[in-house]
Amino acid sequence: MKKNLIIILAIIAPFILKAQTDLSTPEVPLDEEGQIRYIELVKEDANANDLFKRCVKWINKEYKNPASVTPTRDMVNKKIVIRHRFNLTKTLESGTTTSSGQVMYDLIVRFKDGRYRAEMTNFVLKKTSKFPCENWLPEGSAPNSLNLGQLDAFAKEKLESLKEGMKPPKEYKEEEW
Repeated sequence: MKKNLIIILAIIAPFILKAQTDLSTPEVPLDEEGQIRYIELVKEDANANDLFKRCVKWINKEYKNPASVTPTRDMVNKKIVIRHRFNLTKTLESGTTTSSGQVMYDLIVRFKDGRYRAEMTNFVLKKTSKFPCENWLPEGSAPNSLNLGQLDAFAKEKLESLKEGMKPPKEYKEEEW
């Protein structure tokens, strides 16, 4: 009888542990002030002006209204500031997916010859008043973990998209005929 109980527990234990890890708070990067901050330093073989132009091209492809999301496009100081927002979603018991709010953020891209730095920061839940997303961290409850997980996934996906967009364009050789 004891052997059967041990076998059953051994079979069920991974599922119980998996369920607990899904509800845990994701590891989001924090700066020394406790603010959520994603930073990518990427080396790219190009001068600062070319990197700036590539970033503008990426912005024009990535965002529906590129002029409104970029309050700063400073070619002299090699800096672009993007202010945008994304939707959080939640799934109801019925299986319907609904919006659970919008998170505003800043993406600041700075350029130097041979490299650029992208920094995502100032994550704020859009409500009647500003609600910093860092307030979700100590809670660790399921809804807050879900929101932090979506924030983390969005930030990583956006930074990866920026890296892809900043790669040099493909050169095609003209065919001789």
